[in-house]
Amino acid sequence: MKAWIISISVILLATVIGLSYYLYEVTADPIRDRQDEAITLAGETVDFSEVREVNYYHGSKSYQIIDAVDDEGNDIYIWVEEIKEIEEIDESEETNEIEESEESEEAKIEVRLQSEGLTKQEVIEIVQDELIIERLKSVRLGMIGSTPVYEVNYIDDEDRHSFYYLTFAEGTYMRHYQFLS
Repeated sequence: MKAWIISISVILLATVIGLSYYLYEVTADPIRDRQDEAITLAGETVDFSEVREVNYYHGSKSYQIIDAVDDEGNDIYIWVEEIKEIEEIDESEETNEIEESEESEEAKIEVRLQSEGLTKQEVIEIVQDELIIERLKSVRLGMIGSTPVYEVNYIDDEDRHSFYYLTFAEGTYMRHYQFLS
């Protein structure tokens, strides 16, 4: 009886681990695909020899931000705007068929030397001097309009979830959002 319980427990545990891994892979695949697509698009415009990291940013538009090294050995950031697929309604036929097609618009690509802007540590020092921060959650690159920015995500002293935006180049204040937790 004890052997049956152990066998069933091992089988159930293996099943749960297998399903968890499968769910993770299914969820992560689209993210990796979008990152790979952004690297390919950036490679058509910029010559780089190494990609260190790719991060996602979603503001009014979505971007993949690539931390890379160009062919001359310079550290660079590449902002690649994600182009959404749109649905078109074909009304020329008797039936209204919905066809997916890629928007004809080209992905906007912005490239900056990392030395042209602030580092994450410099951004942290700026916001700690200007704001009352209980817990810093993240500092990441983003884009507002055509301006590269840092998005600082933190919890303030009144337990509000807050977002503070500074320009990448000078650290100038752009905007600030606060939400009750």
